[in-house]
Amino acid sequence: MSDLKVAGKDLSRIDAPDKAAGTARFAADVPPPARGLIGLVLRSPHPHAKVLSVDSRAAEKIPGVRVVLTRVNGPKHRFGGGIKDQTWFAADGLVRFVGEPVAAVAAESYDAARAAVEAIRVKYEVLEPVVSAFDSRDGKAPLVHEDWSELTLGPGGEGNVIARFETKMGDADSGFAEADRIFEHTFATPRTHAAYIEPHACTAEAGADGKVTVWTSTQDAWSIRTGIADALGYPDNKIRVIPTEIGGGFGAKLQSLIEHIAALLSLRCGESVRIEMTREEDHNASSPRHPHFITIRTGVKNGGEIVAREIDVTMDHGAYGRGAPFQCQSKMIMASCNYRIPNVRVRACTVYTNAPMSGPVRAPSGPQYHFATEVQMDIIAREMGFGPLEFRRQNGLRPGDRTLAPPEENPSMLSVLNRVAEESGWGGEISSGEALEVDGWKLGRGIACGYWPGPGESASCSLRLNDDGSIQIVAGTVNLTGMSTALCQLTADEFGIEFDEVRYSTGDTDSAPQSTAASGSKATRSVAQAILSAAEDFREKIFSVASSRLEADPADLVLEEGKVSVASAPERFLTLAQVASAAPGVQGFVIGSGETAKPPPCPIHTAQVAEVAVHPDLGEVRVLRLLCAQDVGFAINPTSVAGQIEGAMIQGLGLALMEELPSAENGNIQGDSLHEYLVPTSLDMPEIRVVMIDNPAEGTPLGMRGVGEPPIVATAAAVVNAINDAVGAPLFSIPVGPHHVRAAMAENGAAVSA
Repeated sequence: MSDLKVAGKDLSRIDAPDKAAGTARFAADVPPPARGLIGLVLRSPHPHAKVLSVDSRAAEKIPGVRVVLTRVNGPKHRFGGGIKDQTWFAADGLVRFVGEPVAAVAAESYDAARAAVEAIRVKYEVLEPVVSAFDSRDGKAPLVHEDWSELTLGPGGEGNVIARFETKMGDADSGFAEADRIFEHTFATPRTHAAYIEPHACTAEAGADGKVTVWTSTQDAWSIRTGIADALGYPDNKIRVIPTEIGGGFGAKLQSLIEHIAALLSLRCGESVRIEMTREEDHNASSPRHPHFITIRTGVKNGGEIVAREIDVTMDHGAYGRGAPFQCQSKMIMASCNYRIPNVRVRACTVYTNAPMSGPVRAPSGPQYHFATEVQMDIIAREMGFGPLEFRRQNGLRPGDRTLAPPEENPSMLSVLNRVAEESGWGGEISSGEALEVDGWKLGRGIACGYWPGPGESASCSLRLNDDGSIQIVAGTVNLTGMSTALCQLTADEFGIEFDEVRYSTGDTDSAPQSTAASGSKATRSVAQAILSAAEDFREKIFSVASSRLEADPADLVLEEGKVSVASAPERFLTLAQVASAAPGVQGFVIGSGETAKPPPCPIHTAQVAEVAVHPDLGEVRVLRLLCAQDVGFAINPTSVAGQIEGAMIQGLGLALMEELPSAENGNIQGDSLHEYLVPTSLDMPEIRVVMIDNPAEGTPLGMRGVGEPPIVATAAAVVNAINDAVGAPLFSIPVGPHHVRAAMAENGAAVSA
């Protein structure tokens, strides 16, 4: 791709100056209309309870309070997407998680709104909460939804089971019959928060015609529109969603949490209403990462060949089922996609519990599946006398191998594995830990592979020629993770203009063509494909305008370096600015539109090595170094790509060692602030190195692949494998705290100080 002048270069993100200067407008920065109101939500303090009564009379009398909504005067219909199991303000008489909305108020000031919320009197009858996903699955827990038979659950849904799935390849029973050894282990991963900087916030304004406009921090304006419409019982076209800048999302800002409440308040009082969730609210009532409980049986021949694998997964989806069947079924393929395993059977179910409704968080289910499979790979290797690298190389995916996913013509699993082993000096000394080793710390090195299916999604966009000859990309996909910069680079090369002559605009659901969500490591390549489609229409319209001025046939025109010239007479040309001025009607008349159907999956492979030091007496773990080799295809902006990979690895480090929203015995979620919910800080940072492998993908603009999800799936497993290597004690759950290390060492007969 030597002809590219902009794509492939390290350029600063176009959204960086505003964010660095503090001038970027986030959801809480949207100026309210002249008479904007403040909305607050009263939330349940109990994970499971009957609502016996709600008395809002005192709240309604507080000066400045404009409306109070409860189950008494709120909507009575159900909502929640395909599984309509949610009600407005516990209209069915039950709350099912701590933080569930019980009432909402709109007032002229925050103080009045807060006073109103505190004045609402709710009487509860506390019920036994469902905390255990296993008990929920096995029918040993109270029903979260007693009317489950009236709900449209997924396949096999019954009682507290939202859906059950099974997928297979080959014959697992025959595979286990020919295995010389069979290994079985159970792994657990916790509920975690996305830990974005900006909590959920939005402003809603109902028009005189009943149409509601919502400004919100979201990764997908279209799904928010659908969620609001579903909750209100409105058609989609009665809702307009305008996305703002977003202070982090990681998948957890794809669903309506407060937007529909703000919309209803605005409709009821006829004024705009702003709701900003506190950090405490966000931790208790947003959509966390799903806890997973994964049992794996793997059959291996004495020579080290894996011949069978069976996986049983229980996913805890929390109190409501929106998106649960899809989240459960779509990720089952990850059970087999790193290795050549001829016989695979996966069973998975997703269940109700009295916890906040889980949802997609960066690489949904990816870290959970890979923690289980990759840690077991190390356990098997060591028990059978193989090195972890050797065992993975022997069983690594090769061209022609079948998996549960669509076939890959040229899987890069072995190339990333070999590269990360080479770059890490696998088998050599861990030089960075020499001083620690002298002080009694034990050093360890771990390796893990990762896979992400690289889904694609249909996308649309338009290209507009501005009067100065610059090009404006307009799309309905929210700018996130440097996507806009990469798309501007692609467009600049497509039309032979400078990078600063292209800009990206995120439109809203009324003004922009509908497009894919900024999620799933699919947005950049999906919108890029739409840009190339729009480019064809754009050129045609540019040539149509230019042909009359140049007195040439449009077929004889070429567009290069920002000029339209006659191929047979290059001295005759127009700049793009001149084309814009020559267009009939208003400036910017020249607009090209394009869309792309859902592209095929674009699989991404990653491999990581972690080096750690573990204090055998204290159980303390220090991560010294993280290395990642990843197949990125063609990196449009290498700096941005590397930043995405590094950020994902840091989040994976958090999953490995500290991040958790645990449930107490009474069902209450603990850790409702960043003082209690720990995330990696600068003091926790190891040396991080990223190696990007250029293996262009087929059927993708410039051969690019997604990059944001794959790195996080392998990090926790690599870190835990390194800990196991250091102390000789396998660990089966994350996050790994000092007490887990000490307990594992004690159980395995290692020396631990009193």
